[in-house]
This record gives sequence, structure tokens and C-alpha cells, in this order.
Amino acid sequence: MREFQMLLLMAPDTQLDESVKPLIEKWSDPPKALEILEVVDQVVRYALGSDFTVRVFDHLLKAAIVRESTTMEEVVKQATWRE
Repeated sequence: MREFQMLLLMAPDTQLDESVKPLIEKWSDPPKALEILEVVDQVVRYALGSDFTVRVFDHLLKAAIVRESTTMEEVVKQATWRE
């Protein structure tokens, strides 16, 4: 498991709610943009993380989009939980 995943999983409840951590545990190595977007959606929709944590996920999501040579629009199309 990547170091940043471990850091996220060790984050205190004041930064990231425990209910989100199983999603992070299932991430690929490296995590796919779609996997990160799922966590972002949960954290933002249900207020499960701090502003700092949301920014970290945003950075990870943007990096994954670049790494996968895709766009946010393409990733969102795959987000079946949003339907």
C-alpha cells in the first residue's frame, strides 16, 4: 500500500471519518481517478472530512486524471453512484 494511503488511513476522526476508510483501503496502486472521486463525493456530500482532507483528495484526483490521460468529465461519466 502506498505511503499516502497509509497516512489517510491513520488520519484522526477530526480529519477523516472512519466510514470512508474502507473505500481508501480498496484503492488500486496507484489509485484510479474513479476510486478517488468516489471518496471525494462521500467526504463532501456527507461532511466526512476536513477542508484540508478535501484539498488532499482534490490534489490526488487531479494527479490521477493526468496520469490516466483522461478528463474529469470522462471520470464523472463512470461514476455510477451519482445516477
